Amino acid sequence: MPPFLGDREDKVRGKKVYGRDFNTRDLGWEGECRHAYLLRVTSADRKYLGLDDARLAEVFAMLEIQPPEVFQAADLHARGFTAPYRQKPPGGGGARTVVHPAQGLALGDKSVAPDFFGMYWLTPPGGYADHIGQPVAILLFRKSHDLRKFATWNRDPSRHEGSPLLRFDASSRVEWQQDIQRLVNPLLGARVSKEEAIYGATHFIRSQVKDFEFSSQGHKDHDPNALGPDVDPAKRAINLQANKAREAIRRSVSEEGMTVLRRTFFSQSIDPMFMELETGLAFLTRDGEGKRVLRIAAGTQSPRKDREGVETLTALWPEDEAPRVELTTYAIGGGFGGRDLATFPMYLALAAFFCDGPVRLAFDRYEQFLSGIKRHAAVVQNVLAYGLKDPEKPEDGYVLHSLDSTISMDGGGVLNLTKPVVQLCALHAAGPYRFTHNAISGYGISTDGAPSGSMRGFGIPQAAFAIESMIDEVATTVGVDPIAFRREKLLKQNDVDITGFELRHHLDTEHLCALAAKEPLWTGREAKRAEYAARGNGLVKYGVGFACAMQAIGTSEDAVFAEVSIGPTGEVTVRSTAIEMGQGSETSLAIATRPLLGRDASRVVMGVLGRFDSEHIRLTKGAYAPGQPRNTPKLDNTMSASVTAFFHIHAVEEAARVVFDHGLKPCAAAIWGDVPEDAHWEDGKLVASGRCPIPMEDLAARAHARAKEDGLCTGAIVHTYYRNAYACSEYTVGGTTRLRYIDGLAVLHGGDADDVKGYRHVARVDVPFDGVANDAKHHVRSVYASAGHLIAVTVNTRSGVIDVVDAVTLLDAGEVHHQKILEGQVDGGFAMGLGMTLFENIPPAPVGVDGLLNLHRYPVPRATHMPPSGVQLRLLTLPQGQQILKSGPPIRKKGIAEAVMTTVMPAIANAVAHATGVRLSVLPFTPARVLEALKP
Repeated sequence: MPPFLGDREDKVRGKKVYGRDFNTRDLGWEGECRHAYLLRVTSADRKYLGLDDARLAEVFAMLEIQPPEVFQAADLHARGFTAPYRQKPPGGGGARTVVHPAQGLALGDKSVAPDFFGMYWLTPPGGYADHIGQPVAILLFRKSHDLRKFATWNRDPSRHEGSPLLRFDASSRVEWQQDIQRLVNPLLGARVSKEEAIYGATHFIRSQVKDFEFSSQGHKDHDPNALGPDVDPAKRAINLQANKAREAIRRSVSEEGMTVLRRTFFSQSIDPMFMELETGLAFLTRDGEGKRVLRIAAGTQSPRKDREGVETLTALWPEDEAPRVELTTYAIGGGFGGRDLATFPMYLALAAFFCDGPVRLAFDRYEQFLSGIKRHAAVVQNVLAYGLKDPEKPEDGYVLHSLDSTISMDGGGVLNLTKPVVQLCALHAAGPYRFTHNAISGYGISTDGAPSGSMRGFGIPQAAFAIESMIDEVATTVGVDPIAFRREKLLKQNDVDITGFELRHHLDTEHLCALAAKEPLWTGREAKRAEYAARGNGLVKYGVGFACAMQAIGTSEDAVFAEVSIGPTGEVTVRSTAIEMGQGSETSLAIATRPLLGRDASRVVMGVLGRFDSEHIRLTKGAYAPGQPRNTPKLDNTMSASVTAFFHIHAVEEAARVVFDHGLKPCAAAIWGDVPEDAHWEDGKLVASGRCPIPMEDLAARAHARAKEDGLCTGAIVHTYYRNAYACSEYTVGGTTRLRYIDGLAVLHGGDADDVKGYRHVARVDVPFDGVANDAKHHVRSVYASAGHLIAVTVNTRSGVIDVVDAVTLLDAGEVHHQKILEGQVDGGFAMGLGMTLFENIPPAPVGVDGLLNLHRYPVPRATHMPPSGVQLRLLTLPQGQQILKSGPPIRKKGIAEAVMTTVMPAIANAVAHATGVRLSVLPFTPARVLEALKP
């Protein structure tokens, strides 16, 4: 079994690992450290009039704390910081960066182009806050104890009655037409209209109705609702086709005599609940050359985005005043998407600009609940049409005619990543099933709640809950075994998805369902249900449910840097843009070098950024083109979308392969005369038939000794780019040319690998892209991991409590890289799915964002809620010789961190239906909701 590496001993011994553990002394930063606190609005529907300075001073005196320095929106404006939004010039053209305004913008100002972070960093007097909890001021305390005393006082609403710190215009009132409670809560029977889709919409129309054929292929941005005179004529023509196709699909349902099932599902907002809260240190100082530099040390899962975001704050400053940004990342105790495009680094940076020394910003759990990124609450309104393939031959089974779906997702008060989340939810609305037609529309809704963005599953769990519940209901209604019904309808490799694009790469959901159908938990479910029914007067009922999904991996455009180097004595070092978030990436990358270099990396450096941007090796963001040998469409990704196994490991393997081919292999050839095809590593030695084993240490020493003279490689930095296929090109090193699935390469010829200046860029031979990917820009996603759950529950009909008593996870992970890490992901994903199903819930604004939410009001799953015998894991095997991609590198591993939680909710819902005959459609399944559903 591969070992766990890296910081395991430090964690056990309580040493400093996470960002929250470190202080300025650890970083060697001189000067007194300030402590920043964000004073936040308590209302977003009334005009903010300003801070009551006299009342604030009175509070400081009452608490006997040293008054902090206070900075507000006017101070940002005076310093020339850019606003988080962009503004469109009156004459048209692209949105431009603007300085943050001292006064508020009109809420409906048409010149404002929504951006990721909203309209304000600090809400100015005269403005409406983007959302409840938006900061209005940065308070810089000299003592952390003073900050905590003030934060505790400020949290108690009763202390603000009669004399609040913040003043609002009682006569102003914004009626949030986007209010999630009124707009999309299915319990209130609401419907969504186009005008309320503040954050945009996505549509996937695919019709095979005669004379009304239409596909999203080639029409990615069509909108069947945009038919007005203000729409570009060419675009309007496409939209009209989509509109007619959608109407034709709806007409054909009745014309073809299909049965219709209409259902509405609600999935709630939840918090990522990472154990380490957002924390960081920052210091505006000068480097050794006297140039201004802003040093930031924080836990993050998106280093480049965070650094570039901070850089935009001073984008309009004179060049000699804008500091260079240096970002150091630390391991974070879970990310789950909740730190992707977070505002935390921006506020930390703003605080640093007003300090004459280092500053610390550290959220407590109350603040994290109030302002941290959340999962999107979602309403999925589905109309599923199905019928017999041939009414005269019922034995031929059923066909899924169409899915007409409207998805509404609560994006909170700022745009963040709502658009891609809605898009991915819509892409998975039909699940892994083959529908003849589909008409899917997804809308991102603006509310005054906390920002919603990236979170484990990225919109797919909301879609899976709906479609898997409905497929199960259809199967039960027509009297067919639910797994058998699914198997006949599953998409397979070479089928097309709901956008009309071919599923080219490995997909094994059918095999997964076949295994599930043979599981004793499934085959014995009726006998076990009858056993429970025969005892206890029906007080406790038993049921087993199944659900499956195909979960997209990656972002559809994924880029990774990785470096592998060997020392003179054979030690291996890996550097990567990957972030360790508790998912085991450090160990995974460490053992990725073993097949090619004979040993695990003894050092893994995560979150590397500036090193790969070094001037002599850097790549340029831009389209591939002849004469542009350093262009790449994307530099790197955030650590999200289950990217370790498929993307980061591939990059490390490619870098290790360069070191072997152009460093170790020539040395082995000098000893053996040649290197046979069957050469491989055993116990740290390179072996081959009829040859004496060569220890790695000997090869490494020879490579370093010959590096300068013979141009042997002792280190390699690679960049990979994927969009439906891996970019590839030929590279010549030491006179040998090889095709490699990378689009950037730099090599090291001996010397100290820690000094990046020793690396030299290797030119590409041609424009690097696989022909399979010529139409990649049209694909939303292309690689999927299949997963499913069999879950047994008991339902207490008196208390309404649901207990999970048994569970089996079925998973298509490809080739297992590290068994224990995979098992950990399975258990963690199941627990997160369990929490979303039964416990966790952040109510809509304003109730859910009152600043008083903590773990005493937010129940999470515990070990006692897991199945007593644990989660049983069934892995699908990938036959030898098969690979994940249809063409390209022989990758055999898939990312599975999200797939293992996606189907927990519908599997439990289907288990409850099997036990009680009642189908639940509103998450979480609280005892009160269960009892209400069980009423006659």
